[in-house]
Amino acid sequence: MTKKALTVILSLILLLPVLIYFTVWNYYAINIPKWDDHALKEFILYYAHATTWKEKIWLLFKQHNEHRISTTRLIAWLDYSAFGALNYRHLMTAGNLLLLAVIPLWYELLKKNKKPLFALLPIPFLWLTLAFWENMYWGMAAIQNFGVVTLTLWTLYLCINFKTVPYIISLILAGITILTSGNGLLVLPLGALLLFLSQNRKRFALWTILSAVYIFCYFNWYVKPESNPVSRASFFQLIKGYMAFLGSFAESIPVADHFKACFLLGIILFLVAVSIVSTTLFRIVRNKYANKFERITDLFCLGTILFILATALIVVYSRAGFGLEGLVTSRYKIYSVLLLIIAYLYLVIPIRGSFLSPYITAIVFLGVLFNVFSYHYHLVDAYNLRKMLTTDQFNWTFADKELAYPADTSFAANIVEKTPVFYDKLLPLIKLADRQTYAGNSRGMTELFDNSSFKAENDNYVVENSTFTSQRLQDSGVYILLSSKNRFYLFPASRTRNTSRKELFLKQYYFAPGFRAEIPYSKMKKGLYDVGLVRVQGEQTAILFQNQKVQVKETKENKAKVNW
Repeated sequence: MTKKALTVILSLILLLPVLIYFTVWNYYAINIPKWDDHALKEFILYYAHATTWKEKIWLLFKQHNEHRISTTRLIAWLDYSAFGALNYRHLMTAGNLLLLAVIPLWYELLKKNKKPLFALLPIPFLWLTLAFWENMYWGMAAIQNFGVVTLTLWTLYLCINFKTVPYIISLILAGITILTSGNGLLVLPLGALLLFLSQNRKRFALWTILSAVYIFCYFNWYVKPESNPVSRASFFQLIKGYMAFLGSFAESIPVADHFKACFLLGIILFLVAVSIVSTTLFRIVRNKYANKFERITDLFCLGTILFILATALIVVYSRAGFGLEGLVTSRYKIYSVLLLIIAYLYLVIPIRGSFLSPYITAIVFLGVLFNVFSYHYHLVDAYNLRKMLTTDQFNWTFADKELAYPADTSFAANIVEKTPVFYDKLLPLIKLADRQTYAGNSRGMTELFDNSSFKAENDNYVVENSTFTSQRLQDSGVYILLSSKNRFYLFPASRTRNTSRKELFLKQYYFAPGFRAEIPYSKMKKGLYDVGLVRVQGEQTAILFQNQKVQVKETKENKAKVNW
């Protein structure tokens, strides 16, 4: 096989995880704001009506929780300006492209270390998976959480580059990084450390001065947010959470105890990181390299590892109050996978001769396996998230039983682009079922109702079923419809993962039998509600009310304090 043909084949293989990633993203992504996303609507409202440049600057740079999310706000404004409306799918696209933008950096590192294109093969299979589902499908978080990692890596790499222009670009990128997410501030001391170790006094001095300016600007008018609970975790629990954070990539591995797997593999990765840091520092101090780029590789990897370890420390300390299980959540997995990739670089770069191809081939196999595990394991998360977003939108859109979209022509009401959703077809059926208890074209609703349990608890209304077996994806599944004399509420019934490895991987049965809906009373206005079930199966839909009712009393929703 010629070298050109081999390059084409490898390029096509490298594109495969990219195509899979964006295909799956496109299937579940929906233009509906999630949590902090709503703040972007307010930003556009005030920014569009700001009359002075001082107002616009303040709106762009003002604090959001502990962060300054100017990068996200700027992209949101550009999207609104270009399309006449804000589309959260566009923000997700921007964030996911930022995630993708790290791969050329890995290519550059491997190429400059005289590794073939084949050595890049494991990286996109590790880097582009559904393990990052929460950031993938959340407009603001996609830009913030993916963007801060990509910008930090490129900034660290460019600031130690031999040429002047990349260094100047890194000074600009450093400012953009800290305006993307709070932990982007780490790029300033890390960049200073790398420049100090590289013994470039002029660059170090300029970096230090500019860092002082950036820090002053960031913390000017800064107010400590009150939203995070005080950590009551013991020192041992914090250590356990720290290791689990570092090993969180392993959650999708098909074992019985996922948290334990993250914890154990986190310990291994931590020891690997300590080993790399110590040996790298020793080599940098000795400064005996066969070529100059080996030194750049060591400096870059040192900075990246310290960025990961420091971010882990910040997250564990500030988020342990939410519980240790939350430290392996999808939102933070990018740091675990990043540490895994750095470990891969230190494994593959020193290898020479005939050993290279067998090592890489084995790692490619493991990377593909991890990719498959991630998509199978986290598909249920993407499915449940989409259902949560669509039903949330239903509940804040329809305030009465007319089920008519508000005819609001104000600027504020039309900031977000209107997007078709599955429940548009449900609206006439909901009215019909409310009058005559049943509507639709799907059979078996009475059996579904009989096999479900309905229980009013102190704070929630719980609907459970252990026999529902549909494997349909996207918007299909079961929803809970509540009807009072004044309005309707629609809530999703969540599915759980299939724990049978045989059914999961061979038959593509992603869901375990049954469903569960836990509906907080705080999400509803007081009143007596009839309880109905909605089943969506592709084009078939049915709604059934029987003799289930729930009395909802006046309940206040406990909302976290925010500064936006």
